[in-house]
Amino acid sequence: MNPLLRWAGSKRKLLHELRELAPHSYKRYIEPFAGSAVLFFDLLPSKAVLGDLNAEVIATYLSVRDDPLDVARHLYSIPQTRDAYYLMRQLDPTGLSNSQRAARLIFLMKSCFNGVYRTNRSGVFNVPLGNRFFTLPSVSALESASEALQKVELITGDFSASIATASDGDFVYLDPPYSDSTRFRGEYSYQGAFQCADLERLIDTCKIISGKGAKVLLSFKECDSVCDSLPDWKIKRLDVSRSVAGFAGSRRSAREVLVYNY
Repeated sequence: MNPLLRWAGSKRKLLHELRELAPHSYKRYIEPFAGSAVLFFDLLPSKAVLGDLNAEVIATYLSVRDDPLDVARHLYSIPQTRDAYYLMRQLDPTGLSNSQRAARLIFLMKSCFNGVYRTNRSGVFNVPLGNRFFTLPSVSALESASEALQKVELITGDFSASIATASDGDFVYLDPPYSDSTRFRGEYSYQGAFQCADLERLIDTCKIISGKGAKVLLSFKECDSVCDSLPDWKIKRLDVSRSVAGFAGSRRSAREVLVYNY
């Protein structure tokens, strides 16, 4: 099924490769950088953990899981206009009901420039309106997402919070933000992406959970620091088309890697 959120840096273009590399069997699916959770919504695992540093993402999935029809009611009440976009953007989500909060994020991400989630120093969403309004998820799509999320543990926080539970037989998919992309999440958002210390922590954690027997798949930009740090892991290199500065008419190819231990 399609993800609910439009998200910059989404792995939709690599979904075929990710699906092909995903293990055929596992106990739980764990994704600590959920975002739009493209691979989760494609695989539809029976048991999963989704985590994200962005509280709005997790709050949205919780609301859709618990009351998709109420989320739909609020979502479809928002007119797809410029005025409505900037009104929704300026609202404090913590002052809204759970369903309103979810509807707001879905609407903003379907309408904002290039599907970017970015905040200012005060944590206020500040992405301008994009050049068109994308189709909102249908009632049936929200209900299907609710069903898919019923047996999912949802965690707000740093990747370490959701990855710490990984054990023998789990499948962990890691898709951290890149330092040279427009992939913004929570505390990483103002910095623009992972810092070196974050990447070092992630690689160390990969080694730990791999030692516990977890199956780990990491997607990242091609860089020596990742490949050299996991020398015994398999690597698949890919050329991925990207738009420069978010403009679809300006395309360039970027090298990415899929690194896995199984």
